[in-house]
Amino acid sequence: MSTVTMKELLEAGAHFGHRRSAWNPKMKLYIYQERNQIHILDLSITVKKIEEACKFVRGLAAKGGAVLFVGTKQQAKKCVEEEAKKCGASYINNRWLGGFLTNFSTVKKRIDRLRELEKQEVEGEWEVLSKKEEMGFRRETEKLRRNLAGVKNITTLPQALFVTDLKIEEIAVREARRLVIPIVAIVDSNGDPGLVDYPIPANDDAIKSIRLITSKIADAILEGKTLWEKRQEILEKGAEEEKIKEVEEEITKEELEVSGSDEIKAEKEKVAVKEKGEEEELELAIEPLQQEEKPETETKDEPEQIKKDAGKKPKAREGQDLKKTAKARKSKKEETTGRMKKAKSGKDT
Repeated sequence: MSTVTMKELLEAGAHFGHRRSAWNPKMKLYIYQERNQIHILDLSITVKKIEEACKFVRGLAAKGGAVLFVGTKQQAKKCVEEEAKKCGASYINNRWLGGFLTNFSTVKKRIDRLRELEKQEVEGEWEVLSKKEEMGFRRETEKLRRNLAGVKNITTLPQALFVTDLKIEEIAVREARRLVIPIVAIVDSNGDPGLVDYPIPANDDAIKSIRLITSKIADAILEGKTLWEKRQEILEKGAEEEKIKEVEEEITKEELEVSGSDEIKAEKEKVAVKEKGEEEELELAIEPLQQEEKPETETKDEPEQIKKDAGKKPKAREGQDLKKTAKARKSKKEETTGRMKKAKSGKDT
């Protein structure tokens, strides 16, 4: 950030105000003391006000805003033109055209006329004309250049004004206030700080003082413009990345559309038919092998039948055993009865 020191302001003579008889009572806060009936401005306040003005201007330029330099008095003409060109800003240093801001549409027509005449001059269209007509066009271009050379590239109303003298640029200040355009101005001890949004209490008659403050404002605008350019680059890169993503998405969509075409579908169907045919051939080749392996399956089934038969046979054996037991019981009964009979017969004898 471009800063200014009290030493620089002292060397430039920014602390000298007007005579006591010409002062504005509203400037009392910015006056340090009085010497030989001349007011001395408080440079500590001036330093702070310059920093505030530079901060505002830098922020405005960082957002892409334009500042118009206005300085039509003799002491400010040259430095205003140089510093405005240095930071790429528009300027008015010859005469403020009434209605430049409030009637900008009409002024813009004159600016367009100046561009047209300069284009004709470069292309050599005047050489075909007579001397009288050529001289008329030259006078018109010189007049327009005198008043509009510094605002030739302006297309819209400026977002802020930098004024070097409130008294001389009174019309410009009124128009800006009517359109609610912020004003940064050098305010001497005879000025009204209430008319300005960012007043800078300093000497507005000394060339060194005007040049110093104007250069600081121009440096702040340059800093803001560099920030704005960086932001634009970042946004452009982001936009390019988004475009690349969009193109990639479009390409993928086109590929999907192409993949869904009839030709590719037919090819896919052919491939599917081939795969089915190969599967059928494999099944046919596997069937004889499965038939050879069937005995093994029968042998595997035999144990189940044997188990079934074995489950049935024990039932028959159980019936035979019952019969045998019944016979054995009968034979035992017969034996016991025979023994009993023999024993009775022995007793009888």
